[in-house]
Amino acid sequence: MDRRAALSLLSILLVVAAGTVFVLDSEARRRAIAAEETRLGAELAASECINTYGTSTTVSDESASVVGRGLNGWTVRVSHPYWYNTNRSHADTSSESVYVVGPDSVRYAGGESVGPTC
Repeated sequence: MDRRAALSLLSILLVVAAGTVFVLDSEARRRAIAAEETRLGAELAASECINTYGTSTTVSDESASVVGRGLNGWTVRVSHPYWYNTNRSHADTSSESVYVVGPDSVRYAGGESVGPTC
């Protein structure tokens, strides 16, 4: 294989690899956002003093960033809006959490608790 053909093949492989990383990052972000929305709903529903709640956008939009990649998967930092009402208060805020997204799993790795202390 001559030098020009080798460089062309290498260029094609780099473009394919870059596209694969982009797709995998976007999928990891999407799955982490979905997991955070599920976690928020479960925590808010379990609170005894919350009358109504939601995970719709009120103050800010949902966002996710891949902050690391490793053998266990992609580490994704997620911010997701939520709101709730109690008999005494109303809140519009956003969560901050971290997830590890693997090929077949999404694991909550930590973050702040949500909702009021009843």
